[in-house]
Amino acid sequence: MIVNIRDTFESLKVAIDNFNSKWVKHVVFAEVFETPLNHSGLAPKVITVTPLTDEDAIHKSVDAFKTLYFQPNQHPATAFRLSGWIGVSQDLSAEIAIVNQHKDALKALMHSIPEKERNRWTRQALPNVSLLQCYRHLVQWSPAPECVYFSWAGATPSSVHVSKEKVHAQLNRALAHIPDQFSAEEWQVIIDLQRQQLDQVPIETPLIYRWFKSPHPRIMAYNKGQTTNAGRIVPANLPVFVVLENNQKPKVYGLGDFDMKDHVRETPRSDSALLSPVIESLGLYAQIGAPTKKYAPPVSGENPSATSRNSGTKNVIEDV
Repeated sequence: MIVNIRDTFESLKVAIDNFNSKWVKHVVFAEVFETPLNHSGLAPKVITVTPLTDEDAIHKSVDAFKTLYFQPNQHPATAFRLSGWIGVSQDLSAEIAIVNQHKDALKALMHSIPEKERNRWTRQALPNVSLLQCYRHLVQWSPAPECVYFSWAGATPSSVHVSKEKVHAQLNRALAHIPDQFSAEEWQVIIDLQRQQLDQVPIETPLIYRWFKSPHPRIMAYNKGQTTNAGRIVPANLPVFVVLENNQKPKVYGLGDFDMKDHVRETPRSDSALLSPVIESLGLYAQIGAPTKKYAPPVSGENPSATSRNSGTKNVIEDV
């Protein structure tokens, strides 16, 4: 299996290199929006954006497409991204499809491994590789839309049920990863307290992780008279290719700086009264009221929708 994983990964790298050698010949205009790497894994309250154009944008895009490894000082629960758009004079759908097929092949191979064993196989076969960065598809819009909008999705709430056994296992793993601001003894006290808080929850009470997804940029294509945005909004994790007719560029509203205060929800969620904090620093709550639909405990304690971590502060999960 390790050999198959590595061979599939190397094939993806070759496909990306081949693609990079082709699309740069057809660039009419390029603009990207660089953001800092996330070092802490926590949702930043402010993100400064640096716009780049022309050759600088092309070079950054080439590097971004082949950035499949975690970067120095990048938190392992986060992903590298480079938002932007690249106007090209030729349809690249066939070339893009080849790269995306290689991405899908790697994803299918990794997902054929049982979830409990997947992280171990990843560490052994592809050390320091970010699978999320590998899986992200390249996107092309043809014909070019009239307008291209970049924006931030910030403070997006999400939640998932989790078993008590799963939380205990996460606390056990967290014990080995001592944050810089704590001594080993202090961290042991924190973990022990969280275990006590967890054990106080009755076994029949459902547990829920709630978190805010880390702020992430998105890009929308818009035409006058458009009646729906379905399929026209995509995550702006990598530059999007736009096929230009007669080199006619769309009107572009670029990505600005992010400020969390502009995205804070002013009214509480309707289900807030149904939840009681258990380990608030982890975003773990007990469901003390009746849910709108029947609760089914996770099978074998598995949590397929999110990966949680103990940072000693508010939990943030990046999944886009």
